[in-house]
Amino acid sequence: VGSEMCIRDSMATSAIAGYKGVLALSTSTGGSLTDIAEIRNFTVAVETAEIDATSHDSSGYREVIAGITSWNGTAEYLHVQASTDHQGIFDVLNGRTKVKIEFHPTGSSSDGSYTGEGYINSWELAAPNDDALAANIGLVGTGALTRNSSST
Repeated sequence: VGSEMCIRDSMATSAIAGYKGVLALSTSTGGSLTDIAEIRNFTVAVETAEIDATSHDSSGYREVIAGITSWNGTAEYLHVQASTDHQGIFDVLNGRTKVKIEFHPTGSSSDGSYTGEGYINSWELAAPNDDALAANIGLVGTGALTRNSSST
């Protein structure tokens, strides 16, 4: 039996550099969005919980149905003590203020983005001996995270 080899046409990648991403949030409910300066990276995750629907009629196999969907995010940024948006992040956490959050994976909202409302639920400041002063924040969504399609 002979083996076949699949050869793909060579073409340039369509990958997007991660360093172009932007995270923006308001520091008050209904406030205007501000890009968070000095972002090193961010992550957004969406998850749907499963509800166990297994019964004696399941023939010995587990059955599930879709449950509640939730989303969260994390971000790391180089902390600038005098930055008003960096100060605002800490104030929003302490004030338990709901904020609008937008993730722009390519750095441009015209390429598509993800928008929702949520809370900053954690903030961590790190001052390592061999790296820049950095902060990490955790975001938890309330309600839906909406994907805004590309305009092109």
